[in-house]
Amino acid sequence: MNFALITLALFVLAALQTRFPTLWWLGGLRLEFLPALVAFGALTYRRWAALSLAVVAGALQDAASAAPFGTGILAYGSVTVLLTGLHDTFDREMPPLQVIAGALASGTMSVVACLVTGYPQWGFVKIIVLALLSAVFTPLLFLALDAVRYSFRRRAA
Repeated sequence: MNFALITLALFVLAALQTRFPTLWWLGGLRLEFLPALVAFGALTYRRWAALSLAVVAGALQDAASAAPFGTGILAYGSVTVLLTGLHDTFDREMPPLQVIAGALASGTMSVVACLVTGYPQWGFVKIIVLALLSAVFTPLLFLALDAVRYSFRRRAA
């Protein structure tokens, strides 16, 4: 059931990310939900499951962006390897860790995309703002997905 839930969340968040309008007052930034899901997977699942989620999320990110294919896979994969390596050290239930993980995933994706495609005007500022927006969304996603997971566990028991 965990696999079905995370797959459903992946496709719903990817669809939301592509359909949300850009924020004109932030220079045309678009809210990104996939970095929060990658952070959730990296702090929740074992390395190979989390890496599989990161590869699919990166491929979906690349399909919806102007960056070359493979950029998202590289960025999300590297963040996932880093976070799963620290899996035993950190407590994933702590919101500050969730915020840092979400910002790290979003920032890495933005930096890698900018390195490949070139920095736009105000590129560094946009990377920081995008990482902060993703960092704010990450604990909310953790809360929602954990609630759904625990709800299904109770019903199955």
